[in-house]
Amino acid sequence: MSDAVKVDRRVRRTRELLRQALVSLILERGYEHLSVQDILDRADIGRSTFYAHYRDKDQLLLSGFDEAFAALAADIPNAETTSGQRGDFLVAAHALFEHAQGHRQLWKALVGKPGAELVLRCLRDNLTTLLEPHLRAQLPHQKTDELQLAAAVQYTVNALIGLLVWWAESDTPYTADETYNTFKRLTTQGVKRFLSQT
Repeated sequence: MSDAVKVDRRVRRTRELLRQALVSLILERGYEHLSVQDILDRADIGRSTFYAHYRDKDQLLLSGFDEAFAALAADIPNAETTSGQRGDFLVAAHALFEHAQGHRQLWKALVGKPGAELVLRCLRDNLTTLLEPHLRAQLPHQKTDELQLAAAVQYTVNALIGLLVWWAESDTPYTADETYNTFKRLTTQGVKRFLSQT
């Protein structure tokens, strides 16, 4: 085995240990109460090793989001073809609710009122990047005004975040499918009608 492969494995293992430590601590205490030292103690990793990978706990948290959204974006074409939902309005939102359902306690801890600003900003940015091309592709026959498309994307992203936060915090018995269908019913006609008037 080459030295590069050993280093890559070591880097992946270290990052995974740090992420696991962060997640378990968020679930126990909430994000805002954590220090880098808490994460180091839980992961049993030295301070210099942590700082070789991450600037601070925010960067560690955001790196997890970046990877999760990359995986989510990669899964969207599969979700569209295997579920028969091609052409469905914002099937990407369904994939997000499925992920949140599988990690509901984590989402609840992440979007809790104190300390949620960083998470919500990251979520907004990633969802905007993820949903804008999908929303554009849903309306290929339209000559869409870019400013109106941007407004529709922001409206849709903020509606999705609002519903996701409510779902995570309220312990509603809705499943991911039911929550997605609620989102779709609330947003589909209004957004499509708005875009069709450009």
